[in-house]
Amino acid sequence: MANDKITISTYEFPDEKAAREYLEELRWHGEPFCPHCGAVERIQKRKLDGYFRCLSCKSDFTVRTGTIFQRSHVPLDKWLYAMYLVTTARKGISSLQLSKELGVTQKTAWFMLKRIREACGNDNDDDDDHNGFLRGIVECDETYIGGKEANKLAGDRRSHPGNG
Repeated sequence: MANDKITISTYEFPDEKAAREYLEELRWHGEPFCPHCGAVERIQKRKLDGYFRCLSCKSDFTVRTGTIFQRSHVPLDKWLYAMYLVTTARKGISSLQLSKELGVTQKTAWFMLKRIREACGNDNDDDDDHNGFLRGIVECDETYIGGKEANKLAGDRRSHPGNG
């Protein structure tokens, strides 16, 4: 194989353990650090797979801590598959369609979509009216917005059709 790099789009996660190990390697590169205090050297692995304890601040954490997966009981393999479906859908994906694909309830799929969309860029909460849309320099070519000319009121008809 010329390309040995594994990506989410070509790699299937058979279970949550494989997805957790993938995310741990992606996030920590084999050396977990505490998301609370940032300590690297005083990390103790717990008996349960995927759980760690920081001996500096006495906090327990997992790869989910501080991410969109935090406080979610949805398995990580379903989260990764959901992210794959959201990013590869040409016209977006509804929560109902996502729920059928993942085998979860529509309410859970809606929750997951909300978190994935927030992670993809709605990070400016101070301007809720625009949601990050049309910021900075915006250019627009000639265009008509509306219905057919025949359906418009007589006074609103353009005197020079063809000019935008």
